[in-house]
Amino acid sequence: MTYWDRKLIREQLDKRLKGSLVQLLQADYGWIKLLRDALGMSTTQLAKRVGIDQSRISRLEHAEIDGDLKLSSLKKIAEGLNLRFVYGFVPKDSFEQVVKEQAQKIAKKRMDRVNHTMRLEEQELSVEEKAKAFDDLVQKILLEDAKDFWDQ
Repeated sequence: MTYWDRKLIREQLDKRLKGSLVQLLQADYGWIKLLRDALGMSTTQLAKRVGIDQSRISRLEHAEIDGDLKLSSLKKIAEGLNLRFVYGFVPKDSFEQVVKEQAQKIAKKRMDRVNHTMRLEEQELSVEEKAKAFDDLVQKILLEDAKDFWDQ
């Protein structure tokens, strides 16, 4: 798969996730409670549908917020809500940004080595030249399709 193929996939993923339900979810409000509230269902009603006691639903909602909830518990809740359970990974910004930041990290390491040598030889670039060289290097790294891209 080429850089351009992967870039297209990242862009399509970013487009699909932009404006999705993911943005509804805040750190202090889990999916279980969000969906239960949206459906107008009490913890007692959900507990009955799932086949557990009400206090367990409350504990599950808190465990979800704390990040201590098992996938199997989420699947069971989804079944009780007559929903399909899915999970995924969502970038903080965008998939394209994740890749660009990695390329910038690699470029910075390379530029630091080159700048050190050029300084010693009194051939250091101006701020503008460094910025242009950095941007060019980032693009080159992205297009290189290096197998060790994520190793650095």
